[in-house]
Amino acid sequence: MDGAVDLACFSYLAGARLLAVDRYPAADTGAEVHSVTHSLAGDGPITAITARGLGLRTALAANHVGSDVTGSALLSRLDGAGVQHQLSLQAATMTAELTIITDRTGTRTWFAYLAPAYAGLADVDLSALTTARLTYIDCYAVLTAAATRAITATARAGVPLMLNLGGDPLHPDIAQAAAGSRPIVQTSLPENQAHHAGDLADDLARRLAPDVVLVTLGSLGAIAHQVGARHRAPAGDGPIIHTHGAGAAFSAGFAAAHLNGHDTSTALRQACLIGTAHCGPPGSHPGRSGTPPSPTGVPACP
Repeated sequence: MDGAVDLACFSYLAGARLLAVDRYPAADTGAEVHSVTHSLAGDGPITAITARGLGLRTALAANHVGSDVTGSALLSRLDGAGVQHQLSLQAATMTAELTIITDRTGTRTWFAYLAPAYAGLADVDLSALTTARLTYIDCYAVLTAAATRAITATARAGVPLMLNLGGDPLHPDIAQAAAGSRPIVQTSLPENQAHHAGDLADDLARRLAPDVVLVTLGSLGAIAHQVGARHRAPAGDGPIIHTHGAGAAFSAGFAAAHLNGHDTSTALRQACLIGTAHCGPPGSHPGRSGTPPSPTGVPACP
């Protein structure tokens, strides 16, 4: 590590491969793949790369990867983006992978081989989390033990927290570890449950007393809940190639605007814009182009 960073991210690291077909096949049949996209998982690595493209100094604390083609590609991608890390290739490890198949009807099916990544989080060096301006932690249910350890270390150091529940229920251990830290909390709901967003935000606000609760709603945009205020922003415009990592890019956009001193409403609008850009064709993604959009250029909330 080169020293303190603006945003440190904690999550598992795995390869992700996105296959697009016209229609998901029935059992014992097949389908022609018309596009293949290589990416990363979980959300933390994508958040770190995207935020680096937005001008933040970022670091990733995650599991080591295998000394294989996928592992080498993952570290090359982090290094190429300028994300600081202490990860290495381990000969005795096989890199975890996630395969996602999408079709034109909106079906999204995934197949996960993530056990090596989860196991590798038990002894991750957390020093980068304790010296950053803001620390982002993935708090999926399967990461509860590792996330609790990361939250405890970060909160003890007095570093502000951004917790991503990823649509999972808030685990009591996560809530206890984050007590008193006034974190930024992010989660998601499917579009057909968007009418529950306000109730979900209220519940998380009651249980965590956070600085702000963010609820992403896919193509319907997102809401932000603070004491005495609720903001809403639409999803950005533009062509959608895939939606893998949209929530992670949203996190990066919000974190960048927040750390640059913008208010919650402006940060929410930038986050939606960045999330949509991530889903577009190459060149529209700020993590690839290196040119962050100006928050003042984001369309106003409806």
